[in-house]
Amino acid sequence: MRPNDYNDLLKKIKCTDDFRSRMQQKLCSAPVETTEYADSVSGTDVITAKHRFGRAAALAAAFVLVCGAVGGGAYHLARINNKTEESTNINTDENASVYSRLKANKDCYNAEIKLWEDLSGDIYSKSNIDKDKIFEYLDHFDMSKGIEADDFTSTLRGIKIFFNGTDDKAKGVTYSFELFDNGELRLTEKVKSEERVSYHSYVDGQRVFNDILYMLVDDEEAIAEFEKVTNKELENEISNGFKNNPYDKAYYYIADENRQEEYTLTGREDLAYELMDFEWERAPIRSGDVNSYSFGFVAAEDGYLQFSSGMTYKLKNDSDLEAYNAVLKKYLIKKEFGEAVSEEDIMNAFKDIPDDKAQFFDESEFKNTFYKYNESDFESFKEKLAALEWETCSKVEHGMTDLTVKDCLIDREGVIIPANKSNLCYKLKNESDRAEFQRIFDSFMDSFEEIQGE
Repeated sequence: MRPNDYNDLLKKIKCTDDFRSRMQQKLCSAPVETTEYADSVSGTDVITAKHRFGRAAALAAAFVLVCGAVGGGAYHLARINNKTEESTNINTDENASVYSRLKANKDCYNAEIKLWEDLSGDIYSKSNIDKDKIFEYLDHFDMSKGIEADDFTSTLRGIKIFFNGTDDKAKGVTYSFELFDNGELRLTEKVKSEERVSYHSYVDGQRVFNDILYMLVDDEEAIAEFEKVTNKELENEISNGFKNNPYDKAYYYIADENRQEEYTLTGREDLAYELMDFEWERAPIRSGDVNSYSFGFVAAEDGYLQFSSGMTYKLKNDSDLEAYNAVLKKYLIKKEFGEAVSEEDIMNAFKDIPDDKAQFFDESEFKNTFYKYNESDFESFKEKLAALEWETCSKVEHGMTDLTVKDCLIDREGVIIPANKSNLCYKLKNESDRAEFQRIFDSFMDSFEEIQGE
């Protein structure tokens, strides 16, 4: 199943955001192989769903919950040298896609390429490039589909190709192709003062960007200048990463033990400045499992930074590795849990809303079902839960969430995540209470009446 198909399924069954994020990351954590240009075409696809995996919020949540998948990120799809309908059926109709119309009229244009960087402007330009190479490459993707404009994000580096008419056949129509290093593409058709724009996104976007860069540019000095990692770029990535993590918390993933520890992050800006003091270079998406920190972006102990935009960087100098790891630890305080939880805390874990519906996730059938329950049963349910002994725990300790009622998440194994979604959650203090908890849980579930059509 493709990542987007899976995401659509999750939305249809109305899973919680936490669960959706975990499952998306697990689905998409295949290791990456590095191959030459000819192979790379077959390992990439165009994302066409409106809300696609890879967006900042989804990926940030996944980093928090399953940092172990840091080695993954590129999704290998079996599309070997395929030709899409778009590439074989050239369409000049005015309602055809921007790409189809451009390809149909390509012989009317000269193509000029520019390497553009936000701080420096145009780093390189060349006229009369080989147009056929561009279309031969793009024909391996379904260019007839795209993403919504609101889902498109440009970055600080781009490859821009301009198609300017060579004779009267172009009839004043021009095209521009703007591919950014996160793999997002903007195609524009301009007729006088009117524009028609289509937006596209490539699953393994960094790889597509590099393919086209090395395919069309033969100036090594220009490429070297273009590939430099500027402080502005890194600052932008780190800043966006922190936005994915609105709370001052961080997680440390221990690869060998396959577990996580939760920390308090004490200085975002200072951490960012110290990371930018190191020299960085661009890197392919990593494969392999290694101890790492999640701050809203992933910082691995072997010197890699990985961001939700799809960009990956590594330390340029191995001699900086020890100092880099010291910086990561400098602004972290390990969170301690195990404090007693009062009956009032458990009673208040549920949001006070006039709602008599609940969701139950059945892992065996992989579906969410809506139920209606009696409010008096619910009050009794809360009181029985509160009578058990609870203690604070980290959110990373909980597994699948079975029940969502009044915005409170309850796991059948004895974990409660309160509706206020604070940093703390609660777990049973005594293993001996587990059987009683499950009896209470099942008793409440027995009072449910399934709601059809939700």
